Amino acid sequence: MSGRDRYANSARAPPPRGDRGGGRPNRSAPPRGGGGGGPRGEGRTNNGGDDYSEASGPIDPNMPEWWNAKKKAERRQREEERRMAVREENERSKMGYAPRRNGEGGGRGNARVVAVSNGSADDRVSQKAGAVDVGARHVSDFDDTKDKSALRKKMFMDGGAAAGGGDDRLRKIATADEELEGRSLWDLVDRGTLMVGCCLILIVVIAVTIPVALISEDEPYVAPPVPDPPSASPTMARQQVYWDIFDRLQRIAGGPDVLGDPNTAQNRALNWIVFEDGMELGPGKDHLHQRFVLMVIYFISGPWTPVEGRLEWGSPVHECDWEGITCKDVEELEAELEGKISELLESGREDGVKIDVPQRIINRLELRQRLVSGEVPGEFSLLYYLQHLDLENNQLVGALPSPLYKLFNLQTLFLEQNQLTNIDAVGEYRYLEHLSVSKNAFQGPLPESFKQLKYLKTLYLHTNAFTGQVFDILKDFKNLELLDIAFNKFSGTLPVELGEMSNLTSVFLGHNEFEGTLPVELGRCPNLKEFQIDASHKIGGPIPTEFGKLSNLEFLKLDTCAFTGVLPTELAECQKLYFLDVNSNELGGRIPTEYGRLGNMKTLGLANNDFIGGIPAELGQMAALEKAYFQNTDMEGVMPQEICNLRDRGNQTVLEELVVPCDVECEIPTCCTRQDERRLLASCAAAEGRELQTDKGSWTKH
Repeated sequence: MSGRDRYANSARAPPPRGDRGGGRPNRSAPPRGGGGGGPRGEGRTNNGGDDYSEASGPIDPNMPEWWNAKKKAERRQREEERRMAVREENERSKMGYAPRRNGEGGGRGNARVVAVSNGSADDRVSQKAGAVDVGARHVSDFDDTKDKSALRKKMFMDGGAAAGGGDDRLRKIATADEELEGRSLWDLVDRGTLMVGCCLILIVVIAVTIPVALISEDEPYVAPPVPDPPSASPTMARQQVYWDIFDRLQRIAGGPDVLGDPNTAQNRALNWIVFEDGMELGPGKDHLHQRFVLMVIYFISGPWTPVEGRLEWGSPVHECDWEGITCKDVEELEAELEGKISELLESGREDGVKIDVPQRIINRLELRQRLVSGEVPGEFSLLYYLQHLDLENNQLVGALPSPLYKLFNLQTLFLEQNQLTNIDAVGEYRYLEHLSVSKNAFQGPLPESFKQLKYLKTLYLHTNAFTGQVFDILKDFKNLELLDIAFNKFSGTLPVELGEMSNLTSVFLGHNEFEGTLPVELGRCPNLKEFQIDASHKIGGPIPTEFGKLSNLEFLKLDTCAFTGVLPTELAECQKLYFLDVNSNELGGRIPTEYGRLGNMKTLGLANNDFIGGIPAELGQMAALEKAYFQNTDMEGVMPQEICNLRDRGNQTVLEELVVPCDVECEIPTCCTRQDERRLLASCAAAEGRELQTDKGSWTKH
C-alpha cells in the first residue's frame, strides 16, 4: 500500500490527487416551473393527461363529434371551477374572510356555469367554450395585488356577461372588493390581539431593563473577555499544495509509506506544516526541509513545557527564532569556514540524502531537558551541517544513538547528565573541538577512538567510572585547552607530555588514583590558569618551584594529597593567584613572607600541615583576603595587628573567616573567628592518662 493509500485511513483525509486545481464542477440547477420556457399556461396538461385544445383528438372515436366536444367542454368546466375555487379561497384568506360553507355559492366559476346552463343544448357548448376562453385569458393575467382590483371586477363581470345573464353573487364579490379598497392594515387587524401583543412586549422590556440598571449601580460594567479566534480550517489553497509538499518531503522522511502513515511523527509534522503552521510554507520555500526535521524531533521528543517569554517550537515565526536554536546566514558561515562551506553543505548524509539548504542555516541546537522520551529520531542525521549540539540532562540511555554519529560536522557535543554507557564510536566526529560526557554511567578504559579527536580543545569526563591510564590516549592532544577528568578511577602517573600542551588553561585531575609526583614540565604551560589535583593520596613529593613561572595562574588546589617539603617561595610571582589551598598535606617550614605580595589573594588554606613559626605580618598586605585557615599546625606567637585590621575596614567586613591554632594569641571575635582546640584536648587527655592522636585534623581517642 502506498503512502497516499495509507493516508486515506487517517483522521484528516488529504485532497483528491486527480485534480489539484480545486475547481468545482458546474452544478447548474434545472429550470424552474416544469418543462417549457414559453409563457405561463402554454403547453400545460390537466391531471388526467388530456389536452383541452381544439386540435386534440376525440375522447371516443366511436361517438359523434358534438358528443366529444361536449365532453371536452365539461372537463374544461370542472377544471376551471377547481382553479377558481382555490383562487377565491386564497383571496378570502388574505382579506380575513371566513371560508365559505358548502352551499353558499360556488365562486365565480359556478356563476359562469349557471349562466351557461340557460342556453340550448347546441348553443351551450359554444357559449361555454367562449366563456372558458375568456376566463382563461383573465386567469393567465391574474394578479392578487391591490392595484389590479379593477381588473378582477371586469373579469367577473365579463364572465357573467358571457354566460348570458348576471349573477348576484358576482355583484356581492365586487361590492366586497370595493369595501376593502381604501381600508388600512389597522382596520383589518383584530384590536384585542394587537393589545395583548403590545403588553407582552412591554413586559419583556421591563424585565430586562430593571436588572441591568441595578447591576450597573452596584459595580462598573466589565466587558466580557474577547474569545479566542476560531482556528482556521484547512483552506482549499492549502489542500491544493498538500501533495506538492508531500512530494518534496518524502525523499528525506523515509519514503511515502512512512510519510503517509498517520501513526508516525513524520506524518504529524507534514500535517502541521500544511494545515496548522502559521507561516503556511509552500513547496518552494528554502527552509521547508529544515522546519520539517525540527518538527519531527519535536513530535517524537515532546510535548515540551512552554516557558513564558520564549518562542517555543511551533510558533508562527521562522524556526531560527525558536527557543534553543541559533542560525547563521550562509555567507557568514562561509566566511568562518574560510570557503569550505561547499564541503559542509554539499556532502549530504552518508547515504547521499541531502536536504535543501536554506539561507538561514541552523548552526547551534540546544535541547537541554527536552528529549523527555530518551529517543533520538533518525531525522537528526539530516542536520548534517549542524556544528553545535547540546543534549545535556536528558534521558539518553545506553549507547550513543547512531543518528548522532552521522553529524560528522559537529564541533561541539554536550551529553552531560544522561545515562550513557557507550561512546566507542566517538572518533567519528572528525572535527569535534568540545566534548562533554560528564555525569553519565561510563565504565572501563577510555575508548581508543578518542585518539582520532585531534582537534579537541575541551574535554569533560568527570563523574564517571573510567579506569586505566588515560594519558596513554590524551598525551598527544596538542590543542587541548581544558581537561576535566576528576571523580573517576584513572590510574598511572602524570606524564611529562603535559608540559607540551602549551594551550592548556584549566586542568582538573582530582579524586582519581594517580600516583607519583607533579611533572615539573607543567611550568612550560604559559596559559595555565587553573590546576587542581585533590583527594589523591598517592600523589606527593615537593610542589614544583616551576609553578612560579605560571604568570597567569589564578587557581591552585593541592589539598588532601601527600605533598612534602616547604611552600615554594616562587609562588609569590603568580600575581594573579586568588585561590591557594594546600590543606591536609605534610608540608613544613615557615610561611614565606613574600606571599604578602599576592594582592589578589582571596582564599588561603594552609591548615592541617606542619608549619612552624609565627604568622607573617606581611600577610596583612593581602587587601582582598576573605578567608584564611591556619588551624592544626605548629605555628605560634601573636596574631599580627596588620592581619586583624583586615577584619574591620570602614565598617565593611573584608576578612570573613580567620582560623588559627590555639598556640597563636588572638582576640576572638574582634580579630580571629575561631581557634582550634588541639592543645586543650591534648591537656585533658594527659590528665586522664590517655593518649590523643591526630591525623590531619581528625581526632581519635585510644
